[in-house]
Amino acid sequence: MEVIRSIENMQPLESSVVTIGNYDGIHLGHQDILKHIIETAKKESIPSCLITFDPYPAYILSNDSKPMNLQDIDSKLAALEEMGVDKVLVIPFTLEFSRMSAEDFSENIIKRLFNPKLISVGENHYFGFNKRGDISFLTKFCHENNIDLHTPEIRVLHGKPISSTLTRGLIYDGLLDQVPSLLGKFYGFNVVTVHGSNRGKSMNYPTANFIPLSKYQMIPEGGVYLSRVLLDGEEYFGMANIGYRPTFNEKKFVMEVHILSDKFSDLYDKRFYIEFLNKIRNEIKFESKEYLIKQIENDKEVCIKLIDSFKEKYEI
Repeated sequence: MEVIRSIENMQPLESSVVTIGNYDGIHLGHQDILKHIIETAKKESIPSCLITFDPYPAYILSNDSKPMNLQDIDSKLAALEEMGVDKVLVIPFTLEFSRMSAEDFSENIIKRLFNPKLISVGENHYFGFNKRGDISFLTKFCHENNIDLHTPEIRVLHGKPISSTLTRGLIYDGLLDQVPSLLGKFYGFNVVTVHGSNRGKSMNYPTANFIPLSKYQMIPEGGVYLSRVLLDGEEYFGMANIGYRPTFNEKKFVMEVHILSDKFSDLYDKRFYIEFLNKIRNEIKFESKEYLIKQIENDKEVCIKLIDSFKEKYEI
C-alpha cells in the first residue's frame, strides 16, 4: 500500500475508485465501503484509494477537544493495508485547509488527483468549508463528471446507526463488551510502559504502568477491566486499572495492567497492544490497603471466570 502524506506529493492518477473520510476506528460501516471500493477497483484494474486526514479535524477546529481517537494514524494505515487498499492520501489537517471549499476540494483533489470512476461514502458524509460537501453536493458533482456514486446501506445497532461517535459513547460509558458489535473487534491501542510507584508489587499484584503512544488516544473511563495484552506475537489476559488510586489519595492519573499468567515475566521497557474486553467495576476508595487487596482478589476471580466465556464467544 502506498501512503502519500501531502497533497503536493500526490501524483495524479489516470483513474481510480475513491472514498473519503476520517475512518477513525474503521467500524463495520467503514468496512462495507472499503470492501466495495477494493472489489470494484480489482474488477476495473485500477487502484482503490482513500483520502483521509491527520490529525482528527476536531483538534484543529476546537481548542478544548479532549483525546477522542479510536486509533492512531499508524494503526489505521496498518488496518487499511491489511484490508487491501492500494493508496492512501493523508492530508495534514490545518486551519488553513479547513477553509477549503467543497468546490475546490472536489475539483482540485478528488477530480484532478484521483479522476475516479466511482466514489463511495456514507449517506451522512460531508467535506469542505461549513460542511457544504454533503451527499446532495456529491451526487450533483458525480452526475456532472460521469462518476458512479455508491452509498452502502447504513448498519444499525439497537436502532442507532453504527458510527465512530456511537463507538466512543460505548467506550466512555464503560460498555467495552459491546464494542465488537460496531468495530468487529475489541477496543484497544498501542502503548508504552512507564515507571510507576511499584505499589502493585507491594501488594503482590505487580503491574506495568503504561501510556498510549498517541496523545490523541481515547481512554476508557476509570475502573477495572478484563484486558488482553498482545506482545511479540503472543497474547496474555490481564486485569487493567484506570484511574487515580483513591484509596491512597493519589492525584496522578494512572493506567496499569496485571498479567493473569504465571508464564509471563514482565512488561517493563516494552511496547505492546492492549485491548479492553469487559469492565469489572468502577474505581472505588477503600478504607484501607487490606480491603483493597481483598477486592483485587475478587476482581481477579471475576476476570478468570470471564476469560473462558470470552474465548468461546469471540474466538480469541
